Amino acid sequence: MKKVLVVSGAILFASFIFISCKSSSKNVDVCKCLSSPGDSDFMKENGDACRDAISKEIGVDNWEKVNFSQNKALSKKFDELANRCR
Repeated sequence: MKKVLVVSGAILFASFIFISCKSSSKNVDVCKCLSSPGDSDFMKENGDACRDAISKEIGVDNWEKVNFSQNKALSKKFDELANRCR
């Protein structure tokens, strides 16, 4: 019985890790990420993937933590990305 619980727990843990990794590596349209309201269904379902996609586009770990007023080069990259999406 103890062995069954350990195996079941391991399977549950592995499933959780797989689902977490899969959802964060989702391909999303960066322009849709930039133009969709934060409370939209799209953003509720893809918020983490959008954060990661935007971050990758401008070359940072997490664009939400960048102080663009203090980093003109990154601010320019972000503006160029936004302009591409118009």
